[in-house]
This record gives sequence, structure tokens and C-alpha cells, in this order.
Amino acid sequence: MSNSEELQQLYIRASEKTLAKWATHPDIGRVREEAFYEPHKLAITSGIQPALTPPLSQLLHELHELVHNDSLADVMPYTGLHFTFFAITMPLYQFRDISMLDQQLPAIFAEHAQNLVATISNLRLVALPNQLLIAGTPDVESQSAKAAFARQLLDSPWREKLRDRHGDIPLPPPFWHSTLLRYQAEFIPQRFRDYFLAHQSHNYGNVTAQVQLAFTNYNWTEVHSVSGD
Repeated sequence: MSNSEELQQLYIRASEKTLAKWATHPDIGRVREEAFYEPHKLAITSGIQPALTPPLSQLLHELHELVHNDSLADVMPYTGLHFTFFAITMPLYQFRDISMLDQQLPAIFAEHAQNLVATISNLRLVALPNQLLIAGTPDVESQSAKAAFARQLLDSPWREKLRDRHGDIPLPPPFWHSTLLRYQAEFIPQRFRDYFLAHQSHNYGNVTAQVQLAFTNYNWTEVHSVSGD
């Protein structure tokens, strides 16, 4: 998906579907017993770690204020700001595994994204039933690089890891996003819904940073970059 307007419409439709679900489920529903992702292991992924801009800093501050000691609410730490380029595996690894990485993966990454600086523009909130995302539209070069990187990985032995991570959806996924809030239940509570409704039309600006291949924990507060040289 290369047209920025089409991508913005995709975000709007995702939020509209969520609003319809919220309307029929005023409570949080079933509490999840399992975590969204294994919190103590590392995944192989790619993405950017941009500077925390004033609009995004304020957004995170307001979301943290809404937590109210709610243990089910997991809001992105200020040090964890990132936007996914292309996620490759589930969290499967320990730190000791990094040195044993098959060098085919860094080589493929280097071919398509070495020294690539990505810009994601027109950032907006996107609602999922139990999550809030911040998502935007990428520059054309980054869009093309992501698609080419995904295609080559799908033609490599990494394809099974990709399917384990993403399921049977077409790859790469269209969203360019970061998850700001994960709520450990079927649906987020009313205070977060109200926040989304009040801010869904707000433009949070742009972010820019170099794309990196890395082993990270689920919220990018632990990041071990992998060289593609």
C-alpha cells in the first residue's frame, strides 16, 4: 500500500471497527491471563527509535496519567519510543543468542535497508479493542524498502519465523506504527476510550530516524542492534 491517503483511510477504518465493538461492550470484558508478548525474551525485529518530540512526549504523559495504578494497563515507557519497520520473529531469544545469529539475515537487511533513514508523517491515534496505537504514513523510499525486505525474507529460510510472528496475513503488514497502550483484557476501559475519542483527529507530527535491525524486548526498552555490514 503506497498511497498515503489509502493508508490513512485504513487507520480510520480500523478505529471505526473498534468503536463499533466498544459500543456493544461497555466493560473491559475478560481479563487476559496470558501476556501480549513474552516480557523476558527478545525478538528479532527492525524499526526506528526517533527522538521523543514534544507532541509525543505530551501524549505519553497524558496516557501515563490515565493509568491510575491500574495493573492491567501497560503504557509505553518514555524511553521505549519506536516505530516498527518489519517485525521478524516472536520473542524467542536470550541475550546469549545474539552472537549466534545466522548472518543471512543481516545481509538481507543490509541489501534493502542499510543506512536507510525513514520518516513517518501525519501521526494519529488508532484504536484497537484493547490497544491504542500511534501510526502514520512513510516516505516512498522506506515503503519500497520494507516491501523488498519482506519479499526476500519470505523467499528465505526465515519464512517460517515470519509466519509464526504474523500468521497468514499478506506481508509486509501495512501499518507503520507503535503501540502506546496494551490493556490486559478484551477491551480498554472507558477513560482510555474517552481519551481516544477526544484526540483521534489530532495530528502528532512526524518522526525521523535510521532503520535498524535489532534484538529487542516487546517495548524496545532493551535494544541490541545487529550490524548489516
